[in-house]
Amino acid sequence: MVDILALIGAALALGMLAERLGASAVLGYLVAGTLVGPNVLGLVSAGEGIDFLAELGASLLLFTIGTEFSFARLRRLGRSAFIAGIIQVVLTILVGTAVARTLGLGGGAAFALGAVVALSSTAVVARLLVDARALDSNYGRLSMGILLVQDIAVVPIVLAIAFAETGGELGQLAWTAGRTAIFAGVVCVGFLLLVKLVVPALLGARAMARNRELAVLLAMVCALGSAIGAEAAGLPPALGAFVAGVLLGGSRFATQIRADVVPLHTLLLTVFFAGVGLAGDPRWAIANIGTVLAVIAAVLVGKTLITALSLRALGITFATALATGAAVAQIGEFSFIVAESARARALIDDDAFRLVVTVTVGTLALSPALIALAGRIARRTPAIDHTPPSQHGGELDGQSLDRVEIVLVGFGPAGLAMLEEMPLERRDRILVIESNPSAWPRITGLGAIALIGDARRREVLEHAKLDARCTVVVSMSDPAAVAQVVSMVRAVAPGVRVIARSRYHGAREEIAAAGAMTVVDEETLVGTRLAQELAENGDASLNLRTL
Repeated sequence: MVDILALIGAALALGMLAERLGASAVLGYLVAGTLVGPNVLGLVSAGEGIDFLAELGASLLLFTIGTEFSFARLRRLGRSAFIAGIIQVVLTILVGTAVARTLGLGGGAAFALGAVVALSSTAVVARLLVDARALDSNYGRLSMGILLVQDIAVVPIVLAIAFAETGGELGQLAWTAGRTAIFAGVVCVGFLLLVKLVVPALLGARAMARNRELAVLLAMVCALGSAIGAEAAGLPPALGAFVAGVLLGGSRFATQIRADVVPLHTLLLTVFFAGVGLAGDPRWAIANIGTVLAVIAAVLVGKTLITALSLRALGITFATALATGAAVAQIGEFSFIVAESARARALIDDDAFRLVVTVTVGTLALSPALIALAGRIARRTPAIDHTPPSQHGGELDGQSLDRVEIVLVGFGPAGLAMLEEMPLERRDRILVIESNPSAWPRITGLGAIALIGDARRREVLEHAKLDARCTVVVSMSDPAAVAQVVSMVRAVAPGVRVIARSRYHGAREEIAAAGAMTVVDEETLVGTRLAQELAENGDASLNLRTL
């Protein structure tokens, strides 16, 4: 208990310090483990109790990811993010494995280290993108899509490491694969019966909603039961917990379970990161500083380039691809699960694990600078119309543009909703500027004129032939991009009326200063509409309404 208290207390203190310094609390947890661990202050030594809690935290982390997994969410990623994520993971593993092999490591160890490098930090990147107001930018959305693919890739990676333990003999590998398939089938059938039939019959949805503790107990029984089953089958417990999470994620109790296990998840995850930090050894890092710095540089540069090339192959602009690569260049929390699994199976030794911990801490510490760099790169996106002229369908001749009354910049959900609200007879006088070529058929199908290009560039706006008769509506979600577009519109056509969207209340002044005559403050507008709905309907409206 004293060891656990010291570990959590140090994690709390250094997590708060990391947040105040603009870094992630995860970095503070790792440093806390190193500080109180056997290689620095010696207050805590890695023992069975802490190892158990850390492994439980890793299992619960994958369980939580499993409850949020759905094929609908994968579809919402979009083709580019999904395919680029797969390419990035596969290429990074191959390159990392090849480099490790040239350094004399065995096949299993080389694969494990390549997989460690391939995974980035979803928690850290998401937090930093929100702070930078870049979550809705092109590179922000692509980053989150690639991170989700990486999270899902943890499962086959851990499974592959479990297979690697067999030593590569065909018969043993076939036996392991067959045993795994049988285990997976039994677990899936068992949990489906439990979640779909047994629990609803015994408790009912009303009883589960009335007593919130029951949902937590159901989650723990499923997560721990599946983890124990995976261990019995010779597989990592975290893999079994993920399977349980996926099955529970499709049940009627999924939302309540996700909400109610958060406190326990937070506690165990903190112990997991701090427990990993116990392996940190500053004296070892200083003694091997050349190797550590070289590996950090190789990881950051290599992952950035691999991700950028994966996106460029799918037609994403170079600047956006490079910005996305920089945002996901660090090593993340799931890498520890892979490294722990490899160490437990003697694929990597203690020195290799120390290197993983040290390099991960280094890359996480550099994450704020990487996100800032990504933002600067993204703002320099070149205005290249990648759509062949024939795809414009002849809509961009001089006669069509002479009739344009409204120029809509951005064809996301907000732009689409605005266009659909316009009368049909006016749509042929609306020009939509959108950087995504795949939006062209939808725009022209609604009767508007499509111009594929980046409105932040002068040549694109000049091609749109803006004049004082036009009204420019900027509906993009990224506040920084909105301000850039407004500023460029003012430079190209000073007399044009500009209406701009501000996703965040704090960005409205920046957009107005850029030259927007009207700024639609999304957060204030939502608050006003909620108050109006309450005043108009009160408690009388019991039916679900979508406003």
